[in-house]
Amino acid sequence: MAKIDDIAELLVEELSDFKVQLEKMKHLSDELKTTHLSPDMTEMSAVLDSFLKSQNVVLREQHTKISQLTEYLSKSNHYPRWLLALLSSVLLFTFCLVSYSIYEIKVSSDANLNNYAKGQKEAMHHFNKFFEEYPETKDKYLKWNTNRN
Repeated sequence: MAKIDDIAELLVEELSDFKVQLEKMKHLSDELKTTHLSPDMTEMSAVLDSFLKSQNVVLREQHTKISQLTEYLSKSNHYPRWLLALLSSVLLFTFCLVSYSIYEIKVSSDANLNNYAKGQKEAMHHFNKFFEEYPETKDKYLKWNTNRN
């Protein structure tokens, strides 16, 4: 029975320790309820500020890239200068060639008309000279010409 007494004594002692611990916990719980806690936001603010700064840097870089892309796209609709110069040169050369050809055709046709008139005068002069040398031929020609009409 001594063992049961020892165990009972131990159990009573443990229960009294448990009661003391419960009272301490109750006291600490009351103390926590009355204590006003204010969280320390300095570290969180520092983290958020550094994140905000990095986001601003990324945003500026994106804005710069977008403005460069917009500038490139606005210039992409233009034709290259060398192509414009080449096209202008070809058009100018074609215009000059056509103008010169028209001028040459006009001069050529005027020269042909002048040469035709000159040849006609020379032929008439040659026929008149021939008819002067051979008057009987002239009479036969005139007779033939009147019969023909």
